[in-house]
Amino acid sequence: MKIYLVKRSFFTFRGKKSYELELLGKPVLELMRERLNAEVCAEDELPEGDKAVFFPVYPLLTRAAFTELLKERAGSFAFAGGYVDRGGKMRLGSQKLDGGLFSLSDLAALKERAMRESALRCCKKGAWVEAGAEVDFTAEICAGAIVRRGARIKGNSVIGENAEIGAGSEITDSRVGANTVIRASFLDGVQVGKNCTVGPCALLRGGSRVGDGCRVGDFVELKNAVLGDGCKAAHLAYVGDAELGERVNVGCGTVFANYNGTTKSKTFVGNGCFLGSNSNLIAPLRLGDGVYIAAGTTVTQNLETDDFCIGRCRETVKPQRAKKYLDKKK
Repeated sequence: MKIYLVKRSFFTFRGKKSYELELLGKPVLELMRERLNAEVCAEDELPEGDKAVFFPVYPLLTRAAFTELLKERAGSFAFAGGYVDRGGKMRLGSQKLDGGLFSLSDLAALKERAMRESALRCCKKGAWVEAGAEVDFTAEICAGAIVRRGARIKGNSVIGENAEIGAGSEITDSRVGANTVIRASFLDGVQVGKNCTVGPCALLRGGSRVGDGCRVGDFVELKNAVLGDGCKAAHLAYVGDAELGERVNVGCGTVFANYNGTTKSKTFVGNGCFLGSNSNLIAPLRLGDGVYIAAGTTVTQNLETDDFCIGRCRETVKPQRAKKYLDKKK
């Protein structure tokens, strides 16, 4: 029997009609179209003859479940959210199929059911999704991966084998390599290689790419950045519009200054460089291989291979002078 979907909204929420609301990454209308192998058409374009007509309110109903329902009922019958037309007089069937979407409270219940269904789908592939984690129907979780409670995997994300996504993490349209651990961090449209650790509280965005064996630590932000294999940015750094070679150490407090108020420029860092704590790299800039930037240095000019750069003032010490200033606070 041919199944048709007719757009009809039962409620709106924040400007979205009920059939436009997403359930783990897919609109209700799209989910029903896929699961029921249905055709979407206008109500006044429905053909004659045997057919089942649904309004988009049963997003998790499968074709197999509906086929079983048809076996139990003869003739034409109607139900809340649709009807089956076999010709002849229409009679009332079940008022509501299992798992309907007629209010926001129904949406909450359906989301919980969808989360369980998605988790089961992942488990069948050898991954483990803890209760309370959310994995979109569009995401792929490979064998051995773990998604902890409170994590969210959104869009067309791919989580590699034996990776771990920690509680509080949100991964959107991103790829995470095998054996990589993400702790309470946000990834949006990025790629992270194998055997990496990210977070806690890191933000990776803007198409950034992280190589294999890297460390991106707490309160580090990557934006449109490329980190080669073995790079480390352990904490409190901003790497924006930059390409780093392999084995680069980005010290605590390092800032890639990519914006001068009107334009954004890029920084290139060679292999094996050491960027000391509280360094400022003013783009556009290019550093050769093996460059060493001393802590507290602001770099404004290109450096050649193996250059050492230090750019800070020597401190002035005045013995016994502290009392002059501290006494004023009393």
